[in-house]
Parts: sequence; structure tokens; C-alpha cells
Amino acid sequence: MNNKEKIFNVSIDLFSQYGYDGVSIRQIAREVGIKESSIYNHYKSKESIMDSILKYYIEQMISEDIPIDQASENLDISFDYFYRAGLEAFSSQLRDEKMSKITRIIFIESYHNEKIREFLKNSILEDAITGWINLFDLMKYKKLIRDDVDSRQLAESFYKYGLSLLYEHYVINYPEDDGKFVDELCEKSERHIKLIYESVRR
Repeated sequence: MNNKEKIFNVSIDLFSQYGYDGVSIRQIAREVGIKESSIYNHYKSKESIMDSILKYYIEQMISEDIPIDQASENLDISFDYFYRAGLEAFSSQLRDEKMSKITRIIFIESYHNEKIREFLKNSILEDAITGWINLFDLMKYKKLIRDDVDSRQLAESFYKYGLSLLYEHYVINYPEDDGKFVDELCEKSERHIKLIYESVRR
């Protein structure tokens, strides 16, 4: 790794352990093994390091998104196939140590860091719910669920349940490093979406 990559990775480690405000540029430099002034050759400030972390997080999450046309094809195979494909893509991100640490940073910083709160509200919450609304609308179009159900309510009921599981793990029960979390999240999420689907299917 070059120094910029080392700064990036060390910052993720430190922010996830001590919080954004609990970490200094000097501490990052010491952990990387470079002079404090050398960090500014790569990042303007500690905030710009955090900006790059959030940008990386979204890019990685988007890279696993299943396009709506592929989602439509998956639904044609079966609802189980469709859902498992999406769950597999999401869980692969949570199994990545770097992505897992960034998820924790977002949760623990959101209550007092305005930029991260806005990122959580817009990119993690509203954008994702909009994606689920589109999928439930697609399911209506395909006559898989009833026309009279509220797609936003369905999306929020499903997605916010998953967020609560993430919050419980990364904030309330942290560290919970037994390796079972992602499997348990997948099992609970799958049961939950099936429960929702059964309640609204045609």
C-alpha cells in the first residue's frame, strides 16, 4: 500500500475504535509511521479523510446493487431467488472488515456529527427506501402483491427493521466478534421479508 492507502485504512481503524473526535491527525500519522505534515500531502484535513471514507462506502454499496431489470428477471424466477440474490450482495459487504468498520463509524458518529447524520439520513436511509419502493412497485406491476398496499410503508417496515439489527450490533452489543452476526442478520431479515410478502401477496 502507498501512504495514502495506509492513512485511509488506519483512519478507518482508529475512527471505529475511538470515534472521529477522539482521533487526531498526529495519532493517525503515528500509526501509519509518517510525519504529521506528510498527511497533508494526501488529505487537506481530517474531515477530508472522513469524506473519502463515506465516498468509498457508497461506491462499494452501489457496486453490489442489482439493476432493476435484473431484479425484474430474478422476480420472474421466484420471490425467494430474487430476495436471496439481494441478501447475498448486501451480506458480502458486511463480511468485509473495512466495510463493517465504516458501518460502525456511521452509526456511532451520526448522533453528533451533522455531516454524517445527513449522510445517514439521505444516502443510507432515504435512497435505500426509495430503491425498495421501486421494487415493491415493480412487484405490484408483476401482480405479485396487491395494488392497494402502500409501497413506502412496506419499504420502511422492511428496511428499518434491518437498520435496527445493524444498530443493535454496531452500537449496543459492540464488540460482538463471534462471526455469527451476518448469518443471524440474514436469517432474521429473510424471515421478516417473507412475513411481509405473505401479508400482501396476491
